[in-house]
Amino acid sequence: MSMTLNELKKRLRGIVPVQYCPYTKEGELDVEGLRKNTQFLVDFAKDGNKDVVVMTNGSTTECYANSIEEQKRVIKTVVDTAGGKIPVVAGVSQAAARGTIELAKYAEEVGVDCAMVVLPYYHAPSKEGMYRYFKAVADAVNIGIMIYNNACVSGTLIPPDLMARLAKIDNIVAVKDNATNAADYAFKALTIDPEDMVLINGMGEVHYIGSAAYGFKYRGFVNFIGNFAPSSSYAVYEAVEEGNFKKALESLRKQLPVWNLLPKFNKKRESISIIPECLRSNYMYMGVGKAAMDLVGLRGGPVRLPMEELTDEEKQELKEALKEMGVI
Repeated sequence: MSMTLNELKKRLRGIVPVQYCPYTKEGELDVEGLRKNTQFLVDFAKDGNKDVVVMTNGSTTECYANSIEEQKRVIKTVVDTAGGKIPVVAGVSQAAARGTIELAKYAEEVGVDCAMVVLPYYHAPSKEGMYRYFKAVADAVNIGIMIYNNACVSGTLIPPDLMARLAKIDNIVAVKDNATNAADYAFKALTIDPEDMVLINGMGEVHYIGSAAYGFKYRGFVNFIGNFAPSSSYAVYEAVEEGNFKKALESLRKQLPVWNLLPKFNKKRESISIIPECLRSNYMYMGVGKAAMDLVGLRGGPVRLPMEELTDEEKQELKEALKEMGVI
């Protein structure tokens, strides 16, 4: 059974690892691997009663490369494995409202606590069209809705005034915010009532530290490192919770071996995106993260096209970076 909206708002905090979807060598869904990866996060949260939320069927989970049936299997596997011990946020995004509502209803049926909905990503709506889209999805279910404010995958971005308006819809309870703009973070912190909407930074440890400085209104962050090195990510979160930004920066510094690999690996793969660079994600992190999962004894496996695998040489560099971090 899903959490109540009030309980969900209280527990949407901390580190929010967005899961990888493990595949077998043959490229099929690795359900047992997904169970293992999920249990790893559940066990980490239990050890010390940590603030951990598991996010699945997002873009990092390669939802766009999975069939609807595969997406449903991913969602149900994660919900069943988590067993109500930690909140589960599941992506339900399709290109239009009807498909999104259909998958959101399925997520509610199997016990997801919160459905994550990215901005419509085929035809860009008007400001009013955006509001009506999210209201239609929210009205169709009783579980919480998390808006995924991400320009890189949608070509649009919800401004602070529209986000504040959406926050007044009862079951729109959170935003995964990939705004990448310090002013956007500040104005959301200033104008959105935390009783209405939980602000979660969608850009990982680096952006989280900056956004948290605006009155500690950003209560956690979505990241990829937490899948294979949750202690490293949690150290950043704990330091911010203590109000110790110097300590948070030092915890972030320990992740530099991996962060420094991303631009190096990405440079070999020329981007042809027309999205402004400041709004783009470095999707090489998906190949890096999956290889890291395998290296630490979890399950990553290959990526599906159009994502690219790491070379054997790059995997060796990643292994050395993880050793330097103390992960392996």
